[in-house]
Amino acid sequence: MVTTLSRSKVDLLRQYENHRRIRKVDSQSRSRYLRIVRSFLRYTGGDLSESKLLEFIFNEEYMKEKKGGERKKSSAGYQKWVYQVIKNFYKLVGEEWPLGLPKDDLPSGKDPQRPYLETEEAEQLLELAKSDLMDHAMFRLALVTGIRKREIRDLNLSDYNPPRIKIETRKSGERRIRTLDEETVEVLNNYIAGPRTFWDGKHKGKDVPLFLSPRGERLPDSTLTKRFRNYMKAIGKPKGCGMHSLRRTCVTWEAEGGMDAIRLQDLHGWKSSEMPAIYARLNPVKLEKEAYEANPLIGRKRQ
Repeated sequence: MVTTLSRSKVDLLRQYENHRRIRKVDSQSRSRYLRIVRSFLRYTGGDLSESKLLEFIFNEEYMKEKKGGERKKSSAGYQKWVYQVIKNFYKLVGEEWPLGLPKDDLPSGKDPQRPYLETEEAEQLLELAKSDLMDHAMFRLALVTGIRKREIRDLNLSDYNPPRIKIETRKSGERRIRTLDEETVEVLNNYIAGPRTFWDGKHKGKDVPLFLSPRGERLPDSTLTKRFRNYMKAIGKPKGCGMHSLRRTCVTWEAEGGMDAIRLQDLHGWKSSEMPAIYARLNPVKLEKEAYEANPLIGRKRQ
């Protein structure tokens, strides 16, 4: 049985493009999403059968990533990203998702053990970032609060009321208040009073971006990615270590400090209680030491 779209491709694409969640993302990401959705609608021709949908997602000839100016065979991680874009498209336009695939049938993606920063690496990053007040403010804020990259770029000047800052959790849309430590407040204030003042007057109204590009505009994802990548090269971290590693690092520190999964889930706005365990990267050396000291046969003093 062939399942078809309930509305025309043009109507669905227009609804998707004008959805508030799509309009909120940066122009680069929005362009990528729309390219995938347009290609999907053109490829399937309105046919939503399971075979047609999977054929698009796993089509090796079409689904090629652009690397170094040429298109190469897509990775499993890229296929999984395309799968999520298409699934999100169905959700935002109100169409019923036709697939109910078990996890084993999905593109496998990369190793779930994504990189994070050891304490010494995080300190080294912040030390290097002191040469740029904006970078220092952004990276320290991410390490202290676990804020996501796109949540950083979405911050407005009105969200910051020292020592508190409002963070809109991107996935749930909830606004959370975080209290910052004195050093983080000082770093943010130095940025706002320094390079940030150069762009005053370019933005009107209440939605004035907190972090600005050299042109005085809201920072695009690509700028954040490039800036962070340069620091990772400087401290010798692998190529795959992106800004989300700062969020993993923050959660790891909080978990090592004794926060349980329920509190971590609520603090960071996750819907699933499994996410804290996925994000936390407990230090195996520290765990081994704690286990050694906690064992009563080892720790008990001889009389």
